[in-house]
Amino acid sequence: MISKLISFLNEMGFSDIQINIYKYLITHKYGTINDIKNELNYSYTQVYHNLLFLEKNALIESSNDSKPKVFVRKSPKIALTELINQKFNNFKDDVIKLDEELKAQESKFGRCIRDITFYHYSDINLAIENFYDLIENTQKEIVLTSLPPILLKKLEPSLYDAFMRGIKILFFFSPLDFEIISNYLEIITDILKRIRVEIIQTEQRTCQVIRYNDDIVNMGNILLDENYLNSIVFKEDDVFHVDGFRGPFAKQAKDYLQVLKVTKRLEIEYPEPILKVLNIIKENKTIKTRDLSSISKIGGAKLREILNFLIDQCILQEIVIKEDKAGRPKREYSLIV
Repeated sequence: MISKLISFLNEMGFSDIQINIYKYLITHKYGTINDIKNELNYSYTQVYHNLLFLEKNALIESSNDSKPKVFVRKSPKIALTELINQKFNNFKDDVIKLDEELKAQESKFGRCIRDITFYHYSDINLAIENFYDLIENTQKEIVLTSLPPILLKKLEPSLYDAFMRGIKILFFFSPLDFEIISNYLEIITDILKRIRVEIIQTEQRTCQVIRYNDDIVNMGNILLDENYLNSIVFKEDDVFHVDGFRGPFAKQAKDYLQVLKVTKRLEIEYPEPILKVLNIIKENKTIKTRDLSSISKIGGAKLREILNFLIDQCILQEIVIKEDKAGRPKREYSLIV
């Protein structure tokens, strides 16, 4: 109970002195300034000013008819509930003010700043920056439908980082999504060749057809963790704008994709550097880091990134060998059978 209370008050911005004084009053129910300062070894001034702060935040109350003045804790359930409501209202007011200021400041870029559930970008560079942030914070899965190749090229580094973190990536497309680009499958497999991604070709369109500026265009999607639905309005390789939603829309969009008739399903294998490392370890059964780097011609941070990824995926096991000589311990790697 007390540990949860301390954690909660820390998150609400209370100082250690304020929390300790409030803990004292929770335990003893009441106390004078001298009682508290003697128990907690604080100065009179420290206790006095922090009691005023707790009283201002309605966690405690004081008696006006006794000397010395006695400070009494209020019902924690009532006091903390009122504190949460007060903080929430303050944060809500601050968010509204900040939202208004940012919209006014950045409207010249054609950007509508995200509030709780919706965001819009007509500046594609700003949209891509937002995608970088969203993909970086994705925890489990990224689902993409047909998208302009030019957009995929810009997102590829971020998708690669997500892949190396173990994020599952699915890509749905249909030849009906494009009128001019006839070799779309070859294009996307080339763009995503560094990433292990499952590509699913469907009989029906994966994009919606909408009207934009008196033209018929596509609306493709990027779904993140079933939390974020990002709709990209485009035609062939031209991107017009991006709308984003946070909420149940993402799961609904994924459910729709999963009922489409699949005509082809393929998985891009691990990129060449990862396959090279796996094949070398398979041939040698066990191998030390230095030998692996020498044979694969991959060194430094890149090799460490690959090894960490394969360990996280439970494909490799790492054994640390401590030797009698001074220096860093050696490491050996082998496949998990």
